[in-house]
Amino acid sequence: MIKTKTAFIIFIVLLLFAFPYSIILSSFDSDFLSSIIPGWNTTIYPSGAVVKFFILLFVCIFLWELSKISTDVSVKKAIIYFLLTIPAILAAKLNLYEIFNFNSDNPENLIVHIKVITFITVFINTIFYLGQILFWIYYKKQQKLT
Repeated sequence: MIKTKTAFIIFIVLLLFAFPYSIILSSFDSDFLSSIIPGWNTTIYPSGAVVKFFILLFVCIFLWELSKISTDVSVKKAIIYFLLTIPAILAAKLNLYEIFNFNSDNPENLIVHIKVITFITVFINTIFYLGQILFWIYYKKQQKLT
């Protein structure tokens, strides 16, 4: 068992890592949306990263409430939740299209790379939301125990 305050601090650090800092940088230009490509009006920050940030914010709030209800959290459940959450945070920070080597000489290979990246993204998002559901179930069970 680990203390709920320790789990809270760990997930606050994860939340700070997940924060979309480019929003702050965009606000210095007095606009949250900026034009990158001539002829296009705006470029919007990927909403998936922002949604994940707010979900982690709610998880941290519920962990804080859980620290008032219970003093200990199962290490196994905390590690499982962390392992289900961290890949999505890393994928939101990394550009998967830059990791794969795209070569325009072979168009079939390009399609395969795009399919692989799409599969990886869907899989990572699925395990992220599965982790959030498991946390919610754990939170509700802890509420019923008190």
